[in-house]
Amino acid sequence: MNALHLPRTVFGAGAIGQLAAELVALGVRRPLVVADKGIVAAGIAQRVVRACGESAAPVLFDAVTENPLFADADAGAGCYAAQGCDGVVAVGGGSVIDTAKLIALLAANPGRVADYVGANASRHGAAAPLAAIPTTAGTGSEASPSAGLHPDATTPSVGINSRHLVPRLAVLDPELTVSLPPWLTAATGIDALSHCIEGCLSERDQPLGKAIALDGIARVARHLRRAVDAGADANARAEMMLAAFAGGVSIGMGLGPAHAIALTCSDQGFRHGVLSGIGLVATLDATAVHVSARMAAINDALGLPASVSTAQAVRGLMRDLGLPGSLAELGYAAGDLQALAQAAARSHFNLSAPFKPDAEAYAGFFRQSLGLGADVAGVSP
Repeated sequence: MNALHLPRTVFGAGAIGQLAAELVALGVRRPLVVADKGIVAAGIAQRVVRACGESAAPVLFDAVTENPLFADADAGAGCYAAQGCDGVVAVGGGSVIDTAKLIALLAANPGRVADYVGANASRHGAAAPLAAIPTTAGTGSEASPSAGLHPDATTPSVGINSRHLVPRLAVLDPELTVSLPPWLTAATGIDALSHCIEGCLSERDQPLGKAIALDGIARVARHLRRAVDAGADANARAEMMLAAFAGGVSIGMGLGPAHAIALTCSDQGFRHGVLSGIGLVATLDATAVHVSARMAAINDALGLPASVSTAQAVRGLMRDLGLPGSLAELGYAAGDLQALAQAAARSHFNLSAPFKPDAEAYAGFFRQSLGLGADVAGVSP
């Protein structure tokens, strides 16, 4: 039996107005507000600092990089301890929220980030109270049990999955996403779709989670184009925030080959959401052979006939949004294809997938996406 761990969730325009009362309920009086420089420059971090309430004494930590590093979380944990904080508030996209998760973990457990991620991770207990306030609608980190950080700027991210990383509180305020530029709205929206699709395809038996994933897929299909084309549309922004949350729930069921490719190719600074969408395009047709009924349900949520290639539908959506649909279009500089394929085959994302490609299959996916003309598992490029 698979448990579903969800945060307490406050949703709606102006939801950050509830933050002060929610922090009191969590027993947090001196939160470390984790952000990045962009969120500070946009004035959103200060809005959240004020929203913590007059009785709170928040401390701002804004040293989170775009592709977050182990060092970012280690520094944040040091700031938490030095300032006598008693909880964490994350405001930003997935990079910020993932970093805040590790800060909260280190606040209540000894050691450094390197002690808790990867194959040799140490066991740990509960994290410090964490409230997540997303400013993008994509990663779903506000609802997921996962986080990913880079050991350094040129190394693929390393993940950690733990029920202790699910935030205690998620504040979903779509007003905070209205200023997102179209390209970032598109990339994060595809990220949400990738989580929902692969979570729905997961072998783990979680009927409620599957229902949430299908709902997220339908919301993306109905509202992502509008959110990109008309960023001030409050309804489209709200719907995409719900889709992203559904994607975060989906992560808890396990992902699949698309994310194995995205993680393997995360060494060149490209957006994770774009890489995940490219991974879907590369792998979904091969996966469909193994789970045709589940893929038909996904097509139904997308508003497509069961006979349509889900991979090609995703590629069409990405092209509509101005995003690259392959590694070749992205400009990814591939080195040793066999090394890439072997890394993807070793990825933990394969564990819950209904189709677990071996290194040979992954090599085919990479060749196809790089425009080298390979057929993969009987599927034409």
